[in-house]
Amino acid sequence: MTNDIGDIRFSRNIILRIVDDAVETCGGRVTVYNFKGRYKSVMPGNDGVAYTETPEGAEITVYVIIRFGASIRENCRKILDYINDTVEKVMGERPRNVRIVVTGVQSVEIAGRHIVFDSFHRPKHSRE
Repeated sequence: MTNDIGDIRFSRNIILRIVDDAVETCGGRVTVYNFKGRYKSVMPGNDGVAYTETPEGAEITVYVIIRFGASIRENCRKILDYINDTVEKVMGERPRNVRIVVTGVQSVEIAGRHIVFDSFHRPKHSRE
């Protein structure tokens, strides 16, 4: 982000903290997984959150698993709203795009899904 003072960069750790807080608002019904639907790894960059800064604004993608029976739309909307509002408070502007990718639904075992929610479009199914 650039303003009249200069170029401002935000640490990836700030974004990770905002995402963790957003997921906590869902009361344990949502868990951040990596893009392959596996639990977060200790390896850097394999934590279920992709963050890039572009000249148009920040782009954030979060990969999650949702518990069976929980509303996908309601929980994704709650996470999207929390991230958008908090990033606006911290950075002074809303992110360009926030995308929530549901990589699976968890009951006893994880059933593979790939449903994408983002700030621009309605939910869409993706088989990437």
